[in-house]
Amino acid sequence: MTHLRLFCFYLYYLLSVSPLSGASERAVCAGCTRMISDRFVMRVADASWHEGCLRCAACQRLFATKCSSCLQKIAPSEFVMRALERVYHLSCFYCCVCERQLCQGDKFVLKEGQLLCKNDYEREKILLGTIRVRMRM
Repeated sequence: MTHLRLFCFYLYYLLSVSPLSGASERAVCAGCTRMISDRFVMRVADASWHEGCLRCAACQRLFATKCSSCLQKIAPSEFVMRALERVYHLSCFYCCVCERQLCQGDKFVLKEGQLLCKNDYEREKILLGTIRVRMRM
């Protein structure tokens, strides 16, 4: 097996955290070559890693997914919400206008990196439409 050299910049874009699908899936860590028995596995470039083995080859810092809202580390055991390529702690997944917690199944918009619930997005569209009409007069 070729030893992968991973760097902070690339890890940010390539890392995914996913659950092991049970006894049928056996993952071996690309860093230490031991079996991964954690509930979640970190995957980079088709290789699986223990959380404690995934380090930047240049600075040796441990790498972890960071919440797109609070920028704090997300542990592989934590439940998350995803919006496009962004990942959030459950508690950080809320509308930036009304601060209502967004749940699975809620309709929302990701606009300029900010989460908006459907109601606030619709209000913003109406408000912006009104402003544009007034500016034309």
